[in-house]
Amino acid sequence: KSGHHNGRGVVICPGGGYRHLSMENEGAHMAEWFAAHGYVAAVLHYRMPNAHPEVPLEDATEAIRLLRGKRAGVPAEWQVEKVGIVGSSAGGHLAAMTSTMSSERPDFSLLFYPVISAGEGRQHKGSFDNLLGADRTEAESAYYSLQNRVTKATPPAFILFADDDRTVPSINGPLYYMALKEQGIAASMHIYPYGGHGFGMRDTFHYKHSWMPLMLDWIDTILK
Repeated sequence: KSGHHNGRGVVICPGGGYRHLSMENEGAHMAEWFAAHGYVAAVLHYRMPNAHPEVPLEDATEAIRLLRGKRAGVPAEWQVEKVGIVGSSAGGHLAAMTSTMSSERPDFSLLFYPVISAGEGRQHKGSFDNLLGADRTEAESAYYSLQNRVTKATPPAFILFADDDRTVPSINGPLYYMALKEQGIAASMHIYPYGGHGFGMRDTFHYKHSWMPLMLDWIDTILK
């Protein structure tokens, strides 16, 4: 809860390689920060795909519908005019997948060190093994490499990651950014020199207080 309500909400998708969920650092702590700034913040406990990629996508889609008041029984204080999706690591893949493939797309996406591409030398192998199966085909890998799914209907994105990320190759963020720009979609990308992977809301991330005002200002700008 927060002391004020700005008419916006976020669905937060924690990371975890599509194997588990980092519910605190990339979930609850983020929700508390967004709530303190007037957002209705919902942490999505999405189901693991186990080689069925439609499963987490269905959960994210339903969460956006709930915040938009498209389901009966949703309390009025949960309903908002604008809904964004936040995702970290594999949760960033889910957020980008929802932004490019869902029937209920968010108004904006906020991607922390996102998994984007299944391409050789670019992928986080574990995430795609869990999402599609270790025996996935090249066509399946290409289909779920989300830089290939961006269209003019894709919402704007704010992307941030560290250059020294040794878990998810740092090329993933720029691939999505470039795909957005090729479609003329607003996007903002922030590459920090160090910080590794999974920094989320940790105080140990040197640039924590740098991205926070930038992100809030960017959301204000695109929603004007």
